[in-house]
Amino acid sequence: MSEKLLSALSMARRAGKLKIGLEASKDAVRAGASIVIITKDTSVRTQKAVRECCTDKTEVIMLQETQQDIADKFGWKFGVAAVTDKNFAELVRRSAEMPGEGLE
Repeated sequence: MSEKLLSALSMARRAGKLKIGLEASKDAVRAGASIVIITKDTSVRTQKAVRECCTDKTEVIMLQETQQDIADKFGWKFGVAAVTDKNFAELVRRSAEMPGEGLE
């Protein structure tokens, strides 16, 4: 995970603009969240549930990291998270698109 993406997610969480978990993410999408993030080890069933709840205005970003990779970097674990603020969503989107240092 790039340090920029890590920083963007961390800032969104500190600001209360990152909703963690499937149900919280679904609620966030219904309220207008524009990005949902899923880890590569999230179950197929959960991935399907995320994609079904997302509208055409909601982007789904699949990270190349696992939930444990996230926990090792953040100190907290998630498989699904939604960014509820448009400015943070754009920051996360740009950070996810940038090539960065992968977790080894």
